[in-house]
Amino acid sequence: MKIRDFRFTNGVRRRTSSSSVIGNRQSAIANGFTLLEIMISIVILAIAMAIAFQTFSAVTRGWTGARILMDKMHHGDFVLGQMSSALRSMAFFTNSQEQCGFRIKDNSTGKGKHTISWVTSSSAFIPPGEDAYSHGAHRIEIGGGTDEDGVDGLVVTVWPYLADEEKVEKKHWFVSENIKGLSCKVYDTNEEKNSWEDTWEYSNKIPGLVEITLYAEPVKEYDEPVEFRQIIEIPLGPPVTNDVSAAK
Repeated sequence: MKIRDFRFTNGVRRRTSSSSVIGNRQSAIANGFTLLEIMISIVILAIAMAIAFQTFSAVTRGWTGARILMDKMHHGDFVLGQMSSALRSMAFFTNSQEQCGFRIKDNSTGKGKHTISWVTSSSAFIPPGEDAYSHGAHRIEIGGGTDEDGVDGLVVTVWPYLADEEKVEKKHWFVSENIKGLSCKVYDTNEEKNSWEDTWEYSNKIPGLVEITLYAEPVKEYDEPVEFRQIIEIPLGPPVTNDVSAAK
């Protein structure tokens, strides 16, 4: 049985068949979105946003890590430059050999294996206003230590090299909290050794070659420390101790 539908348009009754009404409804449905399609679109958008966020976070962490590493490299280069200047200006006087000897001792505070000490006339690490040390020979000691607030870093200590070390007033400076300590090796050209050593047994000599390694905190927690290493030749070393040509 065919169903007839009568509708009024502008006061005129018109007859429409049920088939045309159903077709119009199907056309309206075909032009819209179903609930399933909307949910799928939301899921795809959420996945895309999560990927974009993770990518942005990774880039940000990488940039931050690179910036921190560059800052540590800046401090490492500065400290190595200052140490190189002071070591190359190492002084040795034949009439006071015991007071001028190069020293390596185990570090008891801070980080790093060693604390090193020598006599120099260089103004490296000496702050402005300390004319007594910046313009004359003095003993300098460098190693890991702790400041008044308990922060670990690199500490420099100076005092007159001919003074009684047990009684003299020593001056200390906190050089860098980015560099936590150092280790040192010297090239011993003694016939029985002729190798790199982390000890220096001679109290009245200075070495010809010194290898300095600085340690900075890692960029990421639990990573290995950032290391800065340099081999420094002491110009005064060969005539005072022995030949270091074998170290080349």
